[in-house]
Amino acid sequence: MANLPEAVGLIGIGQVGLPMATNLIKSGVRVVGYRRSDTQAFVDAGGVLASSPVQVVEQTDVVLLCLPNEQAASQILEGDGGILNSLSASKTLIETGTYSKDFKLSQAQKVQGKGARYLEAEISGSPPMIAARKASFYVGGDEPLFRKCEPLLRAITDQCFYLGPLGSAVSMKLIANYLLAIHTLSAAEAMNMGKRAGFDPHLVAKVIQAGAGASAMFGVRAPLMADRQFDPAPGPFVTLEKYLDLGQKMADDLGCATPLFSAAVPYFKRAFDEGVQHEDIAAVLKFLEADSRNQKVGEK
Repeated sequence: MANLPEAVGLIGIGQVGLPMATNLIKSGVRVVGYRRSDTQAFVDAGGVLASSPVQVVEQTDVVLLCLPNEQAASQILEGDGGILNSLSASKTLIETGTYSKDFKLSQAQKVQGKGARYLEAEISGSPPMIAARKASFYVGGDEPLFRKCEPLLRAITDQCFYLGPLGSAVSMKLIANYLLAIHTLSAAEAMNMGKRAGFDPHLVAKVIQAGAGASAMFGVRAPLMADRQFDPAPGPFVTLEKYLDLGQKMADDLGCATPLFSAAVPYFKRAFDEGVQHEDIAAVLKFLEADSRNQKVGEK
């Protein structure tokens, strides 16, 4: 692929970072990656394992960050062995993690203070969607920098959307995951209704996805619900939790009415009370089934 760098750094090669790295490697890019543990899959895919985050920055000029939370992101940037003091004008950081807008802007300011460039590229899609190049990048930051990095992002997935200044990408990602929660619960409602109507769940998953009731989340989660395959989890409740909190704050700040989201959130939060927070969010089906079994026919 034209205009791709020979080497790219990737700090955080977990469930999301690994398929990103794999797609880059398939595009002919040398990926230098760092993760504290469970690195064999990355090496098996052809990745080059670094011994520290600083070593990633030293070996590459463009570094993607794919970390689970603000604490991890702060540690990589400014903690012991952090990369901030290794940045210079030749370096570009592409942040793919989802954090609050204020945190992103603060992070960017620190990176830019070292002369380096900063781009936010929120990836929307489950790990299987990323692997299949069906995810989307939502990008915020300097547009010329985006255009320079666009071939690299498109080596990971075909869909890339430039949305405006820094902070735009995280706002769009929260809207997307706001809908993800609603759509997953609605998929579970349909699957529960189909089973109680006497249909094979696999048939429900196939037929509904082929018609007007189809959605991306129904296509991903309904087969998991039909198979009752909730672990290992491509998208566990524990990962969704921060999106629920950030999405609710964004809606509140904007003064949005949230009838569907407000109804959905308690079902996903319930996973923590039930001790299944590490199962895939498709397991929300179990809560609907439990409520249905406890409800008498005709009861309102």
